[in-house]
Amino acid sequence: MAFSTMVAVSNSMIVMCVGRALQGVGGAGMMPLALVVLTDILTPGQRGFYMGMLGAVIILATWTSPVIGAALFAKTNWRWVGFMNLPIGAVALAILYFTLHDLPTPPGRTARKLREFDYLGTLFWLGGSTMILLALSWGGNEYAWNSVLIICLFVFGFLVMAIFGVIEGRFAKWPIIPLHLLARPRTLLTIIASFFIGLCMYGMVIFVPMYYQMVLAQKSLPASIHILWFTLGGCIGAVVAGGLVSFRGRVYYREWAVSGTALMTVGYILMYTWPRDPAESTKHAGFQVIIGLGLGFCMQQVLLASQAGLPANEISTVTTLIDYARTLGGMIGLVIGEVILKERLAITVRESFSAFIDFMSSGGGGGHDTVAIGSLSPLISLLPQSMSEPLYKGIVRALHLVFVVDVPFAALACIICLFIRNIPLHHILPVSSTDEIPEGLADVYRDDGTGVASESRLNLIPGNTWEMSQIQ
Repeated sequence: MAFSTMVAVSNSMIVMCVGRALQGVGGAGMMPLALVVLTDILTPGQRGFYMGMLGAVIILATWTSPVIGAALFAKTNWRWVGFMNLPIGAVALAILYFTLHDLPTPPGRTARKLREFDYLGTLFWLGGSTMILLALSWGGNEYAWNSVLIICLFVFGFLVMAIFGVIEGRFAKWPIIPLHLLARPRTLLTIIASFFIGLCMYGMVIFVPMYYQMVLAQKSLPASIHILWFTLGGCIGAVVAGGLVSFRGRVYYREWAVSGTALMTVGYILMYTWPRDPAESTKHAGFQVIIGLGLGFCMQQVLLASQAGLPANEISTVTTLIDYARTLGGMIGLVIGEVILKERLAITVRESFSAFIDFMSSGGGGGHDTVAIGSLSPLISLLPQSMSEPLYKGIVRALHLVFVVDVPFAALACIICLFIRNIPLHHILPVSSTDEIPEGLADVYRDDGTGVASESRLNLIPGNTWEMSQIQ
């Protein structure tokens, strides 16, 4: 909350960027921690339903936030977009304080955990991924793709990531990304599938409003409302899949994941046929519902698939990796979409007339971000139809490409999900040594990593008694 205030009261771009970065650091940890907490306190039978509910909340938030932000920006000024996080954060903090205060803490001293944290691995991971994302974001925009800066960012970014792999495999005592997890085919498949799902996730939220802004000349608030249909489909899909993932004693997360990614593939293919005619808005809504249903079906089911059959001490780590892969995929997907949109619009402007070439090529030789491109709309609407019509058609063609580029990613996610075998969620492997087990569960395992113990010897928190009853 403090960093949101920092953004809202900032008096320079540097202060705003620092505040946004710190805000991102705090926000990035909340989602995986929410997933880990739900995993820890819920039984396998409960987990599917509540994970589905959480997925619906995530999808709903991706629509609510832009709408609230656009409304505040339209009625007040941009600073209130930062202030709006204060009451939301205060409510969340109060809920966390009154509901999570009695959860058991992991064994071990805090000073030792801080001393053994993988600082070096974290530094190299952040450095490498940041350089690659900057190269993708700046390429074709602030700098040409073949410029020295972009090439160096790519080269050094992947080099730093390779060094990160060496650090995690050879030197880190408690690596942030244990490489032995990636050697397990099931875990690797779910991480890759989650990455591809993330690539397809945010395109609708960003680029559907761009259609209404640029083609129909709507303002940001009414344009952002149009993704309601995508949100509605996503919420329904997440709740239905979460409630039915376990049916008649069997789990079906693979079936939901496959059907969801298949629906996303079909939906993005249909988006390629999205016409410019605003009278066909019902068709627009139908396409969005299909993609939303697909996302709701598959997003949390891949997470459940990653948790099944894992040793108890690895579930939280894999859960965090799945969430991170989805977030990273979403960031890269947005960058790819923006690059395609800017490049195609530049070509359209060049082919139509030269009056806008200076607008498109200013600021370092490569175009603008999607917000700046959206400001073209009122200018185009002032032109006679003979001049504006080619531009509108070019904008629609550019958005078609933005949507269709998600088709191979969704199809790859669908193919990967076909190879994920259904394993009962309660099938959990024993950990390797008792010193890695929370104190309340230490008696469950013998020294050789197997075995059971009497339930009377356990000090389990409510909801975790399934650990004893399901281990064989």
